[in-house]
Amino acid sequence: MSTNTQPRQPSGTPVGGQFAGKANPEPTEDTIGASVWDFYSAYDDARSGYLPADFDQWDLADEDGCTVAHVAAYCGKLPPDFDQWDLANKYGWTVSHIVAKSGNLPPDFDQWDLADEYGWTVAHNAAAFGHLPPDFDRWDLADADGWTVAHIAAWYGNLPPDFDQWDLADEDGMTVAHTAAKSGHLPPDFDRWDLADKRGQTVREVAERRLHILRAHVSETPLSERA
Repeated sequence: MSTNTQPRQPSGTPVGGQFAGKANPEPTEDTIGASVWDFYSAYDDARSGYLPADFDQWDLADEDGCTVAHVAAYCGKLPPDFDQWDLANKYGWTVSHIVAKSGNLPPDFDQWDLADEYGWTVAHNAAAFGHLPPDFDRWDLADADGWTVAHIAAWYGNLPPDFDQWDLADEDGMTVAHTAAKSGHLPPDFDRWDLADKRGQTVREVAERRLHILRAHVSETPLSERA
């Protein structure tokens, strides 16, 4: 994980337009099977929010394991009483991963450790987009690279003001503080500058290196192009 410069989104992560541009299926029920055909039959209604009030076949899936619930979640059309948050596609990407991006998980949601095949949890996704609840306390949940939820929140500048677990480290000894320093998101009152990783590199050194790189970049940029 020490070779990574920033957290990566795991494969299977929904991206802009994944569902929006999907054409109506050409195959027939006989060629793709009844279950998949039922998925495509419900597809448009899931996108538009016109599924019947008593609809309960949320696990109908296409060939990649993308369910009706995934489609509705991506389009913001899940009903208020939806509760099948652990439905996953073939990558382990759950409905709750999608909803965590928009911050619309229910207030009592507690399945933060649901993870895809790379160990990227619902909490990691919520942290990346700044949608963890105020009382969240599972900062040490780690993905397959050893990046904890706290590391992700630190990288994107989404740690809460009262966060104090700066020495929480991944398997290579990179702490949350080092991550925040590298991405430029240390708080103004940070005071653990001598905290060192396994190589002995301190948070101060990481922050100074970032500042040096920024200054070098600015000095090489023509005045006419500077903001």
